Amino acid sequence: MNKKLNLTGPADLLATIPHLLGTKPTESFVVLTARAGALGATLRVDAPEHAEPAPYAQTLTSHAANDEEATASYVIVYTDEDPEGYPYAAHVAALVNELAAARMPVRNVWLVTSIHWAEFGTDEHHPLEEIADSQANAALTYMGSATDVDVYNPALLGTWALRVEAPEGTEAQTEAACEAWAVLLDGTATPDGQSARDLAAAFQNKFIRDFMFRETITTHNGSFADVMLGKFTGRPDWDRIDRAEAMAFELMKAVPTGQRAPMLTLMGWLEWLKGNATAATRYLKHAANDVPGFRLAVLMQELINRGSIAEVARNVETAYKRRMI
Repeated sequence: MNKKLNLTGPADLLATIPHLLGTKPTESFVVLTARAGALGATLRVDAPEHAEPAPYAQTLTSHAANDEEATASYVIVYTDEDPEGYPYAAHVAALVNELAAARMPVRNVWLVTSIHWAEFGTDEHHPLEEIADSQANAALTYMGSATDVDVYNPALLGTWALRVEAPEGTEAQTEAACEAWAVLLDGTATPDGQSARDLAAAFQNKFIRDFMFRETITTHNGSFADVMLGKFTGRPDWDRIDRAEAMAFELMKAVPTGQRAPMLTLMGWLEWLKGNATAATRYLKHAANDVPGFRLAVLMQELINRGSIAEVARNVETAYKRRMI
């Protein structure tokens, strides 16, 4: 996860964005913050259909400013709105001004359409193949990164599994579930069928589920609210968190639809802690579809919609280290 990727030009930088977001943006504004020798946070918002330039730019800048280490930024407009012209020019100008005022001056603005990419405001168009064939895209793909891949597919997980019964939530049951979860996260094996069903059942009890969420983080300070907001006492064990996300997926195989929402919410929360709000939103939406109105998923999505960034992701010393930064 800590390999350094050198970006040698615009095509390289543009190639990293779908890998950072987990999907190729469409009809979007993307702001990349930057600091000395590295990229920082990645912010994607829907293109401004009816929003006025000034408030739209102020909102994006306020979100980007959560990266307190940022000293510069890049802006990329993904749209097919007037692909031969300069779409959203007033919004781009306002955003450039706001980011400069926030001490994150914009180094470059690019336009990416479905047929070409260009430096914003110029008529020199470049083929999208330059991005697809870039050294960065090849390197990221080789290192295992993939875009537009959603690991959750209800049809592929099957419908054969029987429902599990949630435990009552006694102190002993809670301690046993947290211990079993910790053993799984600190090990290397995939749980067998019954072990997976037992853990998936524990996640169905809201009280036990909250303790298991908290115990995923070894640097927690005891407060569930602080843990959920990413307020930790030190840098978390990100390898353990990666494993927790993978194991949550394994647990979903052991239960039918209608009982997968807790694990999907866990995966969404962990992606948010990593600073990947786009992937987090995908999982949280799946959770709300699996169990309509699943409360914890709804609350997490509201947090993301407000532009909140986990405390742990704001600090370069504690944040998740991606391959490309």
